[in-house]
Order: sequence, then C-alpha cells, then structure tokens
Amino acid sequence: MNIGIDIRALSNSQMSGIGNYIYNSVKTLAQIDNRNNYYLFSSGYRDTVSTWFDIKKDNVHHIHYKIPNKFLHGGILTGLGPNVTNKTPVKLDLFWLPNLNFYKSNKNIPTILTIHDLSFLHNTEFYSLKRRLWHKLVKVHSLVKQADKIIAVSDNTKRDIVRFFSVPKDKVEVIYPGTSATKIDKEAAEKIIEKFDIKNKYFLYVGTIEPRKNILNIIKAFDRLHKEHKDIDLVIVGSKGWLYKGIMKMINTKSYIHYLDYVRGSEKDALYCMSQGLIWPSFYEGFGFPPLEATFHGIPVIASYKTSLPEIMKQQALYVDPYNTSDTYQALKLLVCDDTLKKDLIESSKEFEIPNWTKQTQKILNIFENTTK
Repeated sequence: MNIGIDIRALSNSQMSGIGNYIYNSVKTLAQIDNRNNYYLFSSGYRDTVSTWFDIKKDNVHHIHYKIPNKFLHGGILTGLGPNVTNKTPVKLDLFWLPNLNFYKSNKNIPTILTIHDLSFLHNTEFYSLKRRLWHKLVKVHSLVKQADKIIAVSDNTKRDIVRFFSVPKDKVEVIYPGTSATKIDKEAAEKIIEKFDIKNKYFLYVGTIEPRKNILNIIKAFDRLHKEHKDIDLVIVGSKGWLYKGIMKMINTKSYIHYLDYVRGSEKDALYCMSQGLIWPSFYEGFGFPPLEATFHGIPVIASYKTSLPEIMKQQALYVDPYNTSDTYQALKLLVCDDTLKKDLIESSKEFEIPNWTKQTQKILNIFENTTK
C-alpha cells in the first residue's frame, strides 16, 4: 500500500507529547514495515522537519509542500486550497492524521485519525483565544465524521469521543502509545546533570508550561514543603506553551525552583534518574508520557486522579485531587518522610508493564492494513 502520513507537527524539534507520538510511531513503522510505502507530508515556507528528522529507507519518502501554513489552512477552510493527498507522486491507498489538523478529505482515500485528548471541549479556560479559534476552524466534528477509523490513546479519550461526537464505539480503537526512555545508571546521571547546577535533592515536573498542567498547584504545595525541608528543590522541565506568562512569573519568584526549559534524550533520563519523584497533578490528560517515563526509571509518581492517569498508571502512583493543593502537599510529604512507601513504589515499578513502541505501532499497522475502500 501507499500510505500518506501528516507530520506537520514535527516542524518543531522541541516535541510535546503529540510530537513524541508522531516521531516514534513513524520511526517505528519504518523499522518494522518493509512492504508498504510511506509518504510523509509536511508544509511551511521552510522545511524545518528535514533539518532534524530524516529516515533513510527506500520505502519512506518525505514530501514538503513549500507554502506558509496560514495559506494552506486558509485554502482548506475555503475549499479553494490543495488536497494534500494529491501531492504525492503515486495514488495513496490510505492517509493517517496522527493528530487533529487542517485537512481536506478525499472520498476515495480512507482516513485514519488519532485523537489524543478533548481537553479543549472540557476546559476552554485552559486555552488562549487564538488556540480556541484554531480548534474551531480545524473542524474537529468534520474530521471525526469523515474518518474511516479513529485511534484513541486511552479508554478515557475513547469515552470522550463517543460522548461528544456520538460515534459508534466500534469506530474507535484504543492503542496506547509507547514509551521511549533509556536506562541510565546513577553515576552517569549524576555527571550529566552537573551542568544544571542542582545542589539539593529535588522533585521533578516534566511537561509543557501551560494552565492545564496545574503547575501553580505544584508550586503552592511545594511552598509548604520547602518551609519544612529546605534541602529539597523543585526542577521544572518543559517548553513554554499557551498562557504561560503567569506561570513563569510565579516560577521566577521562587529561589528553590530550577527551570530548565526543554530537555531531551540522556539529559532528561538523567534528571528522572536522580529525582525524588515526579509531580504530575494535571487537570486533564488524554494519556501522559512523563509518569510512564518516571516509572521506567524507577522513581515514584504523584499524579492526578482525574481523566486517563489512573487508567494508565493503575496502582503505580500516589493520586491527588488536582484542585486540592493540600492533597499534593501531603503526597510530597509522604514521599519525603515515609521510606517504606517510597521503597515499595520503587520496587513495584520494576514489575510494572510499560507500553513499548514496537508492539503499539504494530497495532497501528494492523489498522492500516485492515482499512481499505
């Protein structure tokens, strides 16, 4: 088959969860599949994808459409723009949208759509006006209706899809993403994080700086903890998202917070390895890579009991009410003071089953091969 894949989200090498999903899915498809041909579609005035993401395989082809995205999106909205499925040198048998994006469907080509979360329908206040407008213009309802098959990254997301769009349950298949952390020993990790000049023990937050991640709750809870334990700091890792300014203003007032911006690869692995635990009391998550990455590295996780996180983490987390700062503080206090609890979480992490990309991507490939017109 000739399969088209939208990789426009990879135009920025500072990958969020969605970028991580697309990058690893495409990379793994190239590794496990030699029979099908893949045509990776990107757009923009400059081809920023090829500067850092280049798969050298005979059956993988990158097609960059050199047009500013605002013009491409405007053309799709008005119906006057190009159909991206016609930009390949061969007729496509299938097109995969691995995230919500502007797309002009082709009735003769089956479409697979991945939906990561519907937080923009649950909590509009977490999004800027520009982002809310984007979600409206992308016409999510139309994308859902036109898709021949929908992949949801969790049962929680599937329930939301069925609820908001009245979609038949059998149209939506749940496939968890994989996890792409790499083991590192403490001696190597300690050496790597020397550059960050973190003198004290620390708890860790990894993720985009935006309201939905509930970072202000973390800081308020940590204020209480730090008054009692001056030797414990907070490390925040992640690029700035929408509505980040108020959060960054708070971060910059706290001497115990180390904000490291975007970190990837061995540096991120090392930060996990040396931390006392991950704090992740998000208001809404469709899946959640950092809690699984933390568990992979054998460190305890504090997570919100809302949405998908209990489904993903099961018994491998201390759960808190994301709206209750005292809950987060008490969980932090437990990990600091209860050595038995902390040891139990570390030990149980060794047996915890973490999704891997090869197994999960094979499931995506199976959907490709079973979806034809």
